[in-house]
Amino acid sequence: MHRWLFTGAAVVLILLAVQAVRLGKDVQSRIEALSSAATDNLQWTLSQAEVDYLKYRLAAMQTKHADDLVRLRRQFDIYYSRIATFRESAFYSGIRDNKEGELSLERLHRGMKAQAGLIDASDETLLSSLDELREMVVADGNDVRDLALIGVALQAETAGDERVQLHDLFLNLAIVVITLTAALTLTALMILLLFRRGQKLAALQAREAARTEAMVTSSLDAILMADEAGRITAFNGAAEEIFDYSAQEAIGLPFEDLVPVKSEMFTDKQLPSELRETDGRIRMTARRKSGETLPVEVSLTMSRSNGNEVLVSYVRDISRRLRAEEDLRRARDDALAGEKAKDKLLTVMSHEMRTPLTGILGSLDILDDLTPSSEQRKFLQAMRVSGELLLHHVNDVLELSRLEAGAEPEAVAPFDLADLVASTCDSLQAAAGKNGNELSVFCSLGATDCVLGRSRYVQQVLLNLIGNALKFTRDGAVSVDVMRTSGDTIEFSVADTGQGIAADDLERIFDEFIMLDPSYKRGSEGTGLGLAISQRLVRTMGGEITCESEPGEGSLFTFAVPLPPSDLQQCPQRIGQEQSRSGQKLLIIEDNDINRLLLEKMLGDFGHDVTSMSGGEDGLKALRTETFDLVITDISMPDIDGMEVLRRAREEHLADDTNIVALTAHAAEDDHSRILNAGFAEVLTKPIDRDALAGTIARHGRGGLDATKAAPPVPAHPGDSDIEQFVNAIGPDKAKHFLVEFCSDVRKLSDQLEQSEELTERHRQEAHRLAGSAAVLGLLELRASMLQLEEANTKVVPELYGLRTAWRSADGMLRHYIGTGHQADA
Repeated sequence: MHRWLFTGAAVVLILLAVQAVRLGKDVQSRIEALSSAATDNLQWTLSQAEVDYLKYRLAAMQTKHADDLVRLRRQFDIYYSRIATFRESAFYSGIRDNKEGELSLERLHRGMKAQAGLIDASDETLLSSLDELREMVVADGNDVRDLALIGVALQAETAGDERVQLHDLFLNLAIVVITLTAALTLTALMILLLFRRGQKLAALQAREAARTEAMVTSSLDAILMADEAGRITAFNGAAEEIFDYSAQEAIGLPFEDLVPVKSEMFTDKQLPSELRETDGRIRMTARRKSGETLPVEVSLTMSRSNGNEVLVSYVRDISRRLRAEEDLRRARDDALAGEKAKDKLLTVMSHEMRTPLTGILGSLDILDDLTPSSEQRKFLQAMRVSGELLLHHVNDVLELSRLEAGAEPEAVAPFDLADLVASTCDSLQAAAGKNGNELSVFCSLGATDCVLGRSRYVQQVLLNLIGNALKFTRDGAVSVDVMRTSGDTIEFSVADTGQGIAADDLERIFDEFIMLDPSYKRGSEGTGLGLAISQRLVRTMGGEITCESEPGEGSLFTFAVPLPPSDLQQCPQRIGQEQSRSGQKLLIIEDNDINRLLLEKMLGDFGHDVTSMSGGEDGLKALRTETFDLVITDISMPDIDGMEVLRRAREEHLADDTNIVALTAHAAEDDHSRILNAGFAEVLTKPIDRDALAGTIARHGRGGLDATKAAPPVPAHPGDSDIEQFVNAIGPDKAKHFLVEFCSDVRKLSDQLEQSEELTERHRQEAHRLAGSAAVLGLLELRASMLQLEEANTKVVPELYGLRTAWRSADGMLRHYIGTGHQADA
């Protein structure tokens, strides 16, 4: 830095000296110029012009005869030439730039032109016009005098400017000289300061050297130095603690005895490649005096000391850090395991809740075909609404979990948007009528109703928005408008005349689990997830959802998503029960007895020949002996599950020309993708919808597409309990047989658990199967006890008191249907 400082000072001094010399030359040239100033010439010329004018005027006054005309004309030519010079020469531009001078020259020019006409005339004419000429000449006198005075003023002004310039020049020269003197003085002071600073730096370096030595000695990192031969030359206190050597013992030892580096590094004077590829630190395993190894982080640097190459090494014991990292890694794994457990719980809950819902909603569909009375139909409708509401809540929670997990979105496919909107609104007409609302639909999609997009997402968003509008509107109107706005974008609007939403709540209505009236007296049920899920689904489709509302006036929900038009022929056609392929031979593989019986009943009503098996092994046996038009198998079954049934059927060529459809209570999208990727033709989600079941058979069965003639309805048997509904649905004899087997299976499992010391996987599978049946029969306490057995986090058989209590209560209800000979001995 000192070198740059001195260089800068020298450059400044040189520049100042050059400037002083240049200014001195300017002063000299300015003084020489003053000795012969142009203003003198100007003043002389103007004075001479006045003299020439006076001579010309005198000649004009003295001319009387023709002999005098020659003198007169000569004086006029001299005077004319002088004035023309003033008007044309650049030397006299100052006069022309002066306004009065310009006017004077202009008047003189006009006068001379007039005089020239007389001067150039004949002698007789000139002599006769002498009086006129004299008047003209006399008239020019004032202008000539004015020009002389202007010249004097210009001379004074120019002289003043010259003095100012000369003054400025001397001032600049003085400033440069003073600055140069000051610079020289500052340079001298700077040299003195640098000298004293050098003395201070020398003292500071000595102190820093002592401080550095203290820091090295007290550093928490071990610091080792080694010479070119690889022998340790320095060893600080931290190194003594880490390696258990004293400094006297360590100095002179080979460096690689403590830190395993290659000996070639000292001869080649090159650091290890891994150091050059990282941030300068590498992990190694060092060795203590006792031979014990420890993990360390090492930084190596090649340096020079007293002209020799030395290796400087910083070694840090990272044992504690690695233990802390392991603890953090374990905590992270535990957190991830907790997330997986939550997902598994949701999956299990989905399965366990959908399985009994299959029985409930399926039984209601069957009972609805048995010509119930108006009172019975009222209770059936109440049960159906409750079951569908429960299914809706389950779907909301599962959908939110799926979206949070970043599951693969629904595949884009062509569908009939107008039909989807119409069917969605038709399904909600009953809910609209319940609250006295009018539900209307307007659809304007242009040339085609078929679009390319995610139909399930669109339907779910519409269901959520229209359902909310109907819930919060009483004796009003709800309108659904669907319009293609521009290009591929379609805008959906759901407007109602309900109670409206306050402005402060408009932002948070899209948050999860938000209900604007969470009190016990709120008039609408729900989970507070519908709008949150709708917003996520709309954004997944590449759109945005907004809300406008005024309390007491109603609300308007709008969302716009890209749904490009598609070929109408690519849109799948709706298939209902009347289009199901009738008279086909079907195989049902389902371990849950109730679900199996309901499927038999539904498919029998469709007119199909149904063979049902209670497990995968029995299903494979049926495939080996018979040929079926379609196979429907449950996924979650003990021993051989549905995936294994599919694999063996394809591997053994048992159903090469037959489609196999999966039946599952797992509603997650990734579960469906995994099942379809395994080779299933389609996935049916529990609870089974009659139309969905009929459509699946129509799409994948091998029979012809004929109208189904439904079996004649069975007379209804009134009853309120789930058990009684089950008995009425499948008939008393078959129901009694099933219930006897159910009681026997429960007692058998209870006996096995009493005698076993370990809770086996077979016990868990049997508990899973019996829990599903108990749920369909409405035996909720027994179902809860079975689920506890299935999900127990131990291999030891848990306390069975809860199971015994639940079974005694269930047995009291079942004895009414199967007789008193079956006692609760669980």
